[in-house]
Amino acid sequence: MREQKALLRETTGSTVHASPNAKPGWSETVSGVGRILIASLGMALFLSLINAFNTGQIPFVMRFLYWAALMLAGSLVAVGVDRFGMKVIRHRLRLEGRPWLYGVVLTVLLTPSISLAVWAITPLFGHMRWDIALYPRFFVPVGVISAAMTTLNVLSNREPQQSHAFTTPPPTEPASQTDPARVAFRERLPFKHQKADIYALSAEDHYLRVHTSAGSTLILMRLYDAIRELEGIEGSQTHRSWWVARDAIEDIRRQDGRVSLTLRGDIEAPVSRSYQKVLKADGWI
Repeated sequence: MREQKALLRETTGSTVHASPNAKPGWSETVSGVGRILIASLGMALFLSLINAFNTGQIPFVMRFLYWAALMLAGSLVAVGVDRFGMKVIRHRLRLEGRPWLYGVVLTVLLTPSISLAVWAITPLFGHMRWDIALYPRFFVPVGVISAAMTTLNVLSNREPQQSHAFTTPPPTEPASQTDPARVAFRERLPFKHQKADIYALSAEDHYLRVHTSAGSTLILMRLYDAIRELEGIEGSQTHRSWWVARDAIEDIRRQDGRVSLTLRGDIEAPVSRSYQKVLKADGWI
């Protein structure tokens, strides 16, 4: 579900190759609609087969049509809530780079919204009457399904966060103003590491280990915040707790389906399965 991908993935702006203002073309829109349709029908079939929420007394065909209508309506509501409701909330609550918290907030917003759609659709299949007093009864089942779909999307749609390499700085601006990697991040490091080559970052609890040509050091910082300040050094997240500079890669190791990167300084950086597809498409592995 390409368009629902935006609901739960880390909202980091653009990747190395993409423009943050790029709009999906016609083919992407058609593909996104098709994926929403397929996913909705697949979930409807699953819920019909397991007789979810005591719907087993309804004939199978009618049961499938009922769940298909609910899944399609829920998908459309989810896209609308994400594009309009979460657009403001994600910045105010600082949800960027925190997909699980983003998913919790999204689920809280989706539950009453989709419950309203379920309340409106259910009487069309003759299962109840339109009575606003019955509306709250849908909160629990809708919340459970929304949480399950949110979890699946978080696990399957994660993308690596990438930093950008600058080309030639504008001649009218001094380098100190056009190189955030040096100004914003390097100044956080101990003096002997400030001019060293940065090979990788790895998260350790609340701290961040910075691997450089002058050795490693620990600073108190979130990985997501650090990557945002590394604009100017081409690199990518390879694991939920690792970021790697592309120039630091010396070798790629594959064993039993697992991939890792050997970096300068004898550093071994893992590549998680959820990031392998994107990194391969970008020519990293």
